Amino acid sequence: MAQYQNPADHRPYYQPRFVPSKVDPLLKIDEGYSEDTRSQDDPDSPMRLDTLSDGNLPQSWSSTAGVPHQIMMLTEAERSNFVYSILRTLRTSSISAIVDRLRPLLHIDPITVLPPEITSDVFSYLTPATLLEASRVSRAWRERALDSRLWKQKFRSEGWGLDMDAIRRFEQEYSHKRKTRSRQADANGEQSRQKKRARADVDHLTVTDTSRSHPPHDLQSWNKQHGEVEADGDRDLPRQDSANDEDMFDAQTVEAGPAPSRSGADPRTASKSKGSSVEFDGDLTSSQSTEGSQSGPRFPKLEVEQSLIKYDNSNNPQINYNHVYKQKRKLEENWESGSYQSFQLPHRDYPQEAHRECVYTIQYDGNYLVSGSRDKTLRKWNLETQRLIGKPLVGHNASVLCLQFDQSEDEDIIISGSSDTDVILWQFSTGKLIQKIAHAHDESVLNLKFDSRYLVTCSKDKTIKIWNRHEMRPGDRDYPIKGIEGGGTCPAYILDLREMGSALEIERLLTAEEKAPLPPYSSIMTLESHNAAVNAIHIYEDQLVSASGDRHVHLWNIHTGVRTSVCRGHTKGIACVQYDGKRIVSGSNDNTIRIFDPFTQAEVACLKGHTRLVRTIQSAFGDLPGKREELEAEAGDVDDRFRKAYRAGKVPKDTSARTRYRNPGSADPKDIMALGAKLPPGGGGSRWGRIVSGSYDETIIIWKKLADGRWAKAHVLRQEEALRAAGGPLQSASDLAGQQHAQALTAARTQLAHDQAQLRQLQHQNQQIRQNQQSLQDLQNRIDQIQQRATGAQASQMDQQLSAGPSRNGTPHALNTAYPPLQPTHNNAPQQQQQQRTQAEPEPIPVNVDSGP
Repeated sequence: MAQYQNPADHRPYYQPRFVPSKVDPLLKIDEGYSEDTRSQDDPDSPMRLDTLSDGNLPQSWSSTAGVPHQIMMLTEAERSNFVYSILRTLRTSSISAIVDRLRPLLHIDPITVLPPEITSDVFSYLTPATLLEASRVSRAWRERALDSRLWKQKFRSEGWGLDMDAIRRFEQEYSHKRKTRSRQADANGEQSRQKKRARADVDHLTVTDTSRSHPPHDLQSWNKQHGEVEADGDRDLPRQDSANDEDMFDAQTVEAGPAPSRSGADPRTASKSKGSSVEFDGDLTSSQSTEGSQSGPRFPKLEVEQSLIKYDNSNNPQINYNHVYKQKRKLEENWESGSYQSFQLPHRDYPQEAHRECVYTIQYDGNYLVSGSRDKTLRKWNLETQRLIGKPLVGHNASVLCLQFDQSEDEDIIISGSSDTDVILWQFSTGKLIQKIAHAHDESVLNLKFDSRYLVTCSKDKTIKIWNRHEMRPGDRDYPIKGIEGGGTCPAYILDLREMGSALEIERLLTAEEKAPLPPYSSIMTLESHNAAVNAIHIYEDQLVSASGDRHVHLWNIHTGVRTSVCRGHTKGIACVQYDGKRIVSGSNDNTIRIFDPFTQAEVACLKGHTRLVRTIQSAFGDLPGKREELEAEAGDVDDRFRKAYRAGKVPKDTSARTRYRNPGSADPKDIMALGAKLPPGGGGSRWGRIVSGSYDETIIIWKKLADGRWAKAHVLRQEEALRAAGGPLQSASDLAGQQHAQALTAARTQLAHDQAQLRQLQHQNQQIRQNQQSLQDLQNRIDQIQQRATGAQASQMDQQLSAGPSRNGTPHALNTAYPPLQPTHNNAPQQQQQQRTQAEPEPIPVNVDSGP
């Protein structure tokens, strides 16, 4: 490129003297448009156009006012070569600074430029796996990819339901606990300030006594409790100061009682569990504490839930749906893999808590299970401990056949039905009998269901009865509509309000007696259309579905009692039924599970797998939000494909084979059983749809949907396998009593044998004693004989001396003076001596035979 010299400044033409534009510091660009999501009040925001400290404009200001017109007239390629030539003349540090200034123009982060509404909408099209990968790009991407609202949308898009009422209650309770904890912290802070003042006063004292050379003990123990406590719920997130910790973490008060002392513990050391929480003991001491020191005022025990709770901009706790999504996904993976753990109630160490006879009905919710049995009792169980809660509920006079409970504080109720025709209301928390509806039906109460408005019962007497759960007045929203053609039968105290208009007119026309409220649990309507026992019922909003031994399923309007639909298809009596507002699922004594479209009464699936009566079912189809129209459109497409295949001759006109086969949910035209249904074959739903059925064949089948819509067995759980995995069957009460009796008998026999052995030993010892006594007696007799012989010999000697006369010197013998004259001896003298010795000595004295007489 040609260059020429400017004689004025001797610079090339492409290095003109640059004169900065004179820009008013108060000048603002168009504020009606922004490419940044940050506020203009943010000091780091590029939207702030205040002048810099050196007088230059901020880097975001882009203008070509200082570029010569000749350069702007060059082509793109020429300008590129021109700039490259200039950069070659600069130092490396200058080039690096220019590159740093150009980087924002070369690499634009859409997260920081686009509004969050747009990026959230873009991210909503990503799969969960892609979202997790995107969260690793940068901190801004992580915050956007892990946004709780985005994962709430993802959760619902999978077809998983959310109980928003339960979530709101949890958030409110959590917020209340957090406020209570805050008030406790304020109280502790006031005590802390008082102790600090007391400590300051102590520091100003002149201590002369060596026994007071240290601060008072209570001040020492208090000081040890003010170390820093960290609870990092997410190590990838930036650390914040203590004032903002609760934006990321949560500390929930679990116990307010004293905690055990942990002197010398590091305040940053916490015992982490394997779950999603970290627990801290209330007595946390600093590392400067010494052994043997006692703890001072104790704080409540804290539990830090790392992921379940997050805080909004107003610092209010909210559910973290990212955590909820992960937990639900783990649960679904366990369902897919068949991961489960078997246990039984009661715990094997407490078999005496079991029912005395077979169990007919159960319901579980959360950590509780309630069972009803043929032994006429109900029992509450804790699923964590596998133990009986309280005592059995006694009140029925026959088998307990059905029950339902709600342990929430608002309800706190168990309702049970029995073969004795009674319905009993119990308080869940205490087990207290609240009310008995005597003779609710003419025969056994086979099933019952309740919601916040009604209690519905069905019976072997072929009827269904509806009861109000709260006081009810004419004109109330849930007051039954009487007099509709084909409607239910209402008692006389239910008024026909069809001719009355507004509530004001009802108030004006009715008497005080008619306006009196109905007491709770009054019978308000009876439904009669089944021809056999009504075995099962289900409530869904304002609709009621019933299943009977007459092989039919009926759908009712719960306000009017009008039967709106009848589904036929089962070949034997129906034992169980479930309804979700879109489809009816039923199990029957014909060993099948069938899915019906309640609006067209069409059977859209028939599941075969059990060999005996299907006694219970639970189903969840995982419908996506607002999918009713899509379900109808999908059903219409299936009908169109069938008609095209039928006209093309691809579908056999003989339907007998298809009728025998029954369709498990396939959309293949060859398998279609009904046209015009508002549900596609199989009943629709998401890939997470599932049906669980239990049967008298002692198996539980978990059904899943295949890619083509067919229902297939995912897992088959067998009773004997589960029982073996749980440790084997528990002993019945009679067997347990028999075993205890046998053990007691064995123990008695063992004790008897032991006593007999001891008796024999004592008898042997007694015999030896008698033998010793006899030997002693013999020895004593021998001694007496020897003594008698010695006495006789002495007497003979004396007689001889007396008969010899006086001595030669005229003096008598010495024996005459030494011994008195002998008395005549008799043969019984030894016996008299023996008697005297026997009277003086009642017991014989042992004699050492070796010493001689």
